[in-house]
Amino acid sequence: MRPSLSALALVALCLELVYARPSHGPLPRKNRRQYAGVNWNDPALYKDVDWSTVNYGGGSTPTPTTTSTPAAAPTPAPVAEASPTPSPAAITTSNTNSGTTTSNSGKRGLAYNPSSGNLDIWSAYSQLTWGYNWNDMPQGLPSQFQYVPTLWGLASVHSGNWDSAVKAATSGAGTNYLMSFNEPDNEGQANMDVGSAVAGFNQYMKPYASDNVLLGSPSVTNGVGTNSAGIPQGLDWLSPFLEQCTGCPISFVPIHWYGCQNGCPVSSDVSDFQSHVQSAIAAAVNPATGEKVPVWVTEFQSFTDPESFLSEILPWLDGESGVQRYAYFMATDGILINGGSVNAVGAKYAS
Repeated sequence: MRPSLSALALVALCLELVYARPSHGPLPRKNRRQYAGVNWNDPALYKDVDWSTVNYGGGSTPTPTTTSTPAAAPTPAPVAEASPTPSPAAITTSNTNSGTTTSNSGKRGLAYNPSSGNLDIWSAYSQLTWGYNWNDMPQGLPSQFQYVPTLWGLASVHSGNWDSAVKAATSGAGTNYLMSFNEPDNEGQANMDVGSAVAGFNQYMKPYASDNVLLGSPSVTNGVGTNSAGIPQGLDWLSPFLEQCTGCPISFVPIHWYGCQNGCPVSSDVSDFQSHVQSAIAAAVNPATGEKVPVWVTEFQSFTDPESFLSEILPWLDGESGVQRYAYFMATDGILINGGSVNAVGAKYAS
């Protein structure tokens, strides 16, 4: 019996409904064979899809399945927070100030204080990555630089605000370094005997030590012998401190150095600086573990010919694995600045 025309029309309508299903449903039978063997979980198939425009019919957006051969991910944006243990390896970067390509070790910092004026003049110098001001508040340091607070001494004017300052500085993507006691071996600075410094470190510094907050020992001068108060100077103060501060979790050792002021040749300053830094590297240990730790040179200055000195010393510092960070003394008028602008020595240092 031949089917009637109405029956054929009904069959045609049913077939149209079957093949006209939404594109996000199962593939129509007529197309399944050509997709046989396709791995629909392969993310590479969807690398050009703008998922924000896909309509899932009111359902939730599916989470892409991770496979053993994922598509290449886009390069992540740089993280603002610096690593607690930055690598000493040099990084090649383009210096926007000089128009040349230089080596950026990430070590170079800005030593400043209120006399430094507008610190925005340093923002264009990509060699500079961090800053400190012998204080516990950043005081105008541009946000691109990591600020490192310092507990200058034990007097209440310094220690009274230390807890709140540390919590503010280390919150979020803040700093992961804290420095302690500025030149305790100098009678005109923090002026502390080793025993007082050990007690102060345990009281004010040790409670903040963690995997994310690393502590520096007191910053000593490059003096020799004893000061007028009979306190040992320089590394002769540092070594007993590291021996007596049992269990102190020290992750880096800051030191200071000032060159000859009697007309010595640049080569003499270069040699003396390198020798002093290497002696500090040899002495720098973590009392809590006995392991070697890096040195930070947080003040150094040559008086003979600063530009020539920096030309020789900066590459050496960048290549010295025992030095983690350094800051030339300092961003102020007559040294790195003249009349509110970066001078020739400042440009040499920061470029």
